[in-house]
Amino acid sequence: MAASVQKIRDRIESALQTSEEVNEGNYVTVKVEKAGLFGKGSIALTGRARSEAMKTKIFEIAQSAAEGVEVKNELRVSTTS
Repeated sequence: MAASVQKIRDRIESALQTSEEVNEGNYVTVKVEKAGLFGKGSIALTGRARSEAMKTKIFEIAQSAAEGVEVKNELRVSTTS
């Protein structure tokens, strides 16, 4: 049985928090988006990444933990604190 979208959100958050590749200064929120017509939810990454490369890395980590659930990368790049 597939994991719920909420559990997958938790896995993504854990993967991002424990990753040695994601450094301080990146502020990421992992949100479950409402299920669509066929009842399948998705995950949205929102917040700020310190660089375009970090935005891509965060997205890759999230996708690897998503178990086939759609991940939307809505992060913005900002170098300000």
